[in-house]
Amino acid sequence: MKVVDLEVIPVSVPEATAYETSLSLASDQQTNTYDHVVVRIEGENGAVGWGEVAPTPFWPRGLTQQSCASLIEEQLKPIVVGSDLFRIPRTIETMERRISDMPFPICAVDIALYDLLGKTVDRPVYDLLGGPKNADRSIDLHYSIGIKSPEEMKEDAANALESGYNAFKIKVGGDDPDSEREAIAAVTDVVEDAKIRVDANQGWMPDEAIRTIRMLDEAANGLVLVEQPVAYDDLNGLRRVKEAVKPPILADEACFSPRDVAAIARQDAADIVNIKLAKTGGLYNGRQVATVAKAHGLTCFMGGMVELGIGLAANAHFTLASPEITYPTGALNIHAASSLLEDDAQWSATDGEFSVPNKPGLGIEIDHNALSKYRTDEK
Repeated sequence: MKVVDLEVIPVSVPEATAYETSLSLASDQQTNTYDHVVVRIEGENGAVGWGEVAPTPFWPRGLTQQSCASLIEEQLKPIVVGSDLFRIPRTIETMERRISDMPFPICAVDIALYDLLGKTVDRPVYDLLGGPKNADRSIDLHYSIGIKSPEEMKEDAANALESGYNAFKIKVGGDDPDSEREAIAAVTDVVEDAKIRVDANQGWMPDEAIRTIRMLDEAANGLVLVEQPVAYDDLNGLRRVKEAVKPPILADEACFSPRDVAAIARQDAADIVNIKLAKTGGLYNGRQVATVAKAHGLTCFMGGMVELGIGLAANAHFTLASPEITYPTGALNIHAASSLLEDDAQWSATDGEFSVPNKPGLGIEIDHNALSKYRTDEK
């Protein structure tokens, strides 16, 4: 079955909530929008697959929305159109040879291909990746909170608790570690049994990381883990931190590929690796990362790039199909004003859990009115 068309659709969706990290705001700081790229792929059977990526220009290997869209249109579309849908790995590998070390554009195409394949064979994407790791198709979730004041974090935690969350990922690594300590203590005041992990997004130098993690660990009554405390290319520094603190260390910006996992394992630089589909280049390579991590004795965590609904659905299917992922995921948190999906209620968490729909492909319905409203190439 051949792919007969590929359409690239840049979208800019207003933020509903700001999500600040030590790197930057996740949204565009001038327009307060989430600038993503949607891909629509059509098969010769008339079925349509959808993919999405958040290009995230402030990240290692990140791209602007325009650059990402152009790469898909000019470099990847000629490879995909005319390709055999039942040979996705071959198509992915051909795209990687065309644009090496650029996983973000490939991610959007990969997700669309798997969505189309699932619809074609009438199976959910999680079945295409190996099947669900549990019978009820449920995944555990955490609630993500960006860098904020202690008062704002306390309010966010209280609202999340009402929705059934007791696991939290809190962004740190800003300019005021004392305020961050107060914020984490405030969350533990609201949620007595809170399971708190912190993400510094490379915000510290190694010695600073060690001091601050010890302080935050005490405020949290024991952190679940600490994510990417130092620069992505400083594995020696990451190992130093790992050896000096109690909480497990999670590598994020340092880990894009199976090769990166092997390097982290060789240096004993982290306990856990964060899989994000935008980093790996999609579902196919995400599974390769998980497999290599398991072979090296590392556990996995599923993260996200503040995706819209298509990306969130892909995250959910991947998490469900990956027994290597043993931590609650925040990959279903949405901060934009629209998910671009018709069926938002179906993708809402209940009591900190989510049951992935048993439907063909990603199991989503696109809100075409929202897509038309927020696409930027026809305005």
